[in-house]
Amino acid sequence: MLAPVPWFAALFLLSPAMSAEAGRGLVHPAQHADSPSPGPTEGDLEADFRRSRDVLRALPEFRNDSAETHYRLGKTLHHRGDMNGAAEEYRLAVQRDPHFRDAYRDLGALLLDRHDYPGAVAALERAVQLGRQDGETYYWLGRGLMGKSEWAAAASALETATRVKPDDAEAYADLGLVRMAQGDVAGATEAFHISIELKPDYAEAHTLLETLTAHQSDRGQVIQAAQQILATMFAR
Repeated sequence: MLAPVPWFAALFLLSPAMSAEAGRGLVHPAQHADSPSPGPTEGDLEADFRRSRDVLRALPEFRNDSAETHYRLGKTLHHRGDMNGAAEEYRLAVQRDPHFRDAYRDLGALLLDRHDYPGAVAALERAVQLGRQDGETYYWLGRGLMGKSEWAAAASALETATRVKPDDAEAYADLGLVRMAQGDVAGATEAFHISIELKPDYAEAHTLLETLTAHQSDRGQVIQAAQQILATMFAR
């Protein structure tokens, strides 16, 4: 599963600010005369990826301009960490074949990783419409909708994910967080308990349940706590 920001990191928003003493060990790099020079820039990395991309495209197995060829190349680039190249190839695949559900699904997952939530949702919804209705696709769709703050639609997608894949502890934890954002204390509690039953050592679900329990007497505080966590998780 994808994990843009760990739950417990997001929850630091709910804690007091770091003390001055705790921050004294932080030293600006400029204070060290012998600091190493900066590494490759984003432009350098993209230039390297582009060269590697061109080499792959020249290989016999990737010369064909078919949807399947573009998809296979997209998968290869995706595994190599070339997100720009992979996105380009997935888009070429669906241009060649507008019914290529796996290409839409993988494009949606990639865009979700890049925090392009509207683009991810559009691609994943298309994958679902075309018949790609596995639990992970619904889970990713739910996360994309969480990134867009569309709570009702996110809850629906995550509920479907848990029906299709009832042992998915992460989907239940996300569903609990969305229900918190909706002010549904009972529904959130149930989802967190199921998540923990499925994965007893799931620290993030335990932390979320503790946060919910601390605020459960005040629905407004439950919603506020959830929104703070979500804002950090899905920051662009």
